[in-house]
Amino acid sequence: MQTLRRLIGRRSARSEAGLFVVQGRTLVEEAAVAGVDIREVYVREGEDPPASVRTVPFTLDARTFDSVNDTVSPQGVLAVCAVPLHGPPVVDDGTWFVVAHDISDPGNMGTIVRSAEAAGASGVFVSGDAVDVWSPKTVRASAGSVFHVPVRTASGLDDIAGLGVRLVGTTSHGDAEDLWDADFSGPLAVVLGNEARGLPGDAPVEGWVTIPHEGRSESLNVAMAASVLAMHVSRARRR
Repeated sequence: MQTLRRLIGRRSARSEAGLFVVQGRTLVEEAAVAGVDIREVYVREGEDPPASVRTVPFTLDARTFDSVNDTVSPQGVLAVCAVPLHGPPVVDDGTWFVVAHDISDPGNMGTIVRSAEAAGASGVFVSGDAVDVWSPKTVRASAGSVFHVPVRTASGLDDIAGLGVRLVGTTSHGDAEDLWDADFSGPLAVVLGNEARGLPGDAPVEGWVTIPHEGRSESLNVAMAASVLAMHVSRARRR
């Protein structure tokens, strides 16, 4: 149980083992459907194992099962899975990525991945000092999208630009182009920055875009902005 607790609670344990934990019947079944490598399954006593998972489950008494989870009311199923590995992407005119740079909140990170999948992005890059995309909270917030859209890690934005894509930075202020007027054609990566600081002014991007809005708010939450941006980019590229 100590190993399971470490995988749930510690980023370093997940990184060293190349494993992460999926919590809840729906997400475990989604991981199985997506072809994620499920190593172990645990169920609370009295629970049936997910029908789509062929791994023979371990049954834990209710007290032990609840104690290893990080949620207030844990569902009765969890699985230990191998972190999906994706090689270098093939980049062509149809390629576009969403980049989550220095994103610190797991809920925001999960929503960004979810928006990227919904918009048909080629993948997601996580760069800089960002939250662990394989933390249980991020996986839950993604609603299973981390299983279906390729998520890769990059040390910095220069590494992503080196793939041959044009980086477009997002900002809520300054001399930026209106989102609705911007060019999103060709190999592209749309970069979202930290919740509080945004992207640094010297980020290696080829242009800046902003979401025009009315009202008192200075800016949208980064997860909300990601949804608006991803959907608009998808539509603009189809046109």
